[in-house]
Amino acid sequence: MTLPLIAPMLATPGALPPAAQDARWAYETKQDGQRVVAYLPGDGSLVLRARSGEEITAAYPELAPLGAALGTTPAVLDGEVLALDESGRASFQLLQHRMGLAHSPALAARRAARVPVHVVLFDVLHLGTRSM
Repeated sequence: MTLPLIAPMLATPGALPPAAQDARWAYETKQDGQRVVAYLPGDGSLVLRARSGEEITAAYPELAPLGAALGTTPAVLDGEVLALDESGRASFQLLQHRMGLAHSPALAARRAARVPVHVVLFDVLHLGTRSM
């Protein structure tokens, strides 16, 4: 199945809701990482695209198992790649050691051993044959 290319959903400025309505709203924390759209075609593979649309899969080889997470169900997921410091907090400074290595898979694999990354998923943009 060919999955549609979908741009990540980016935050836009807006007014906060009145405090009395706070329980009716959902919030996301700002993550200090690299925004990605993950494409899982349902064949066990994974394609990661940066906010710019560039394919960056090879920069993060340790995320490859995500491709099989939904079995044969194709999906497009929106999220953020994070490198965590020794306290478990996202560190953009650490992540910079991993970014930009999509064209150097051997170097990316070596750096993955020293600076592993994780992905936090925000949204399901497409699941099976349905756009969400």
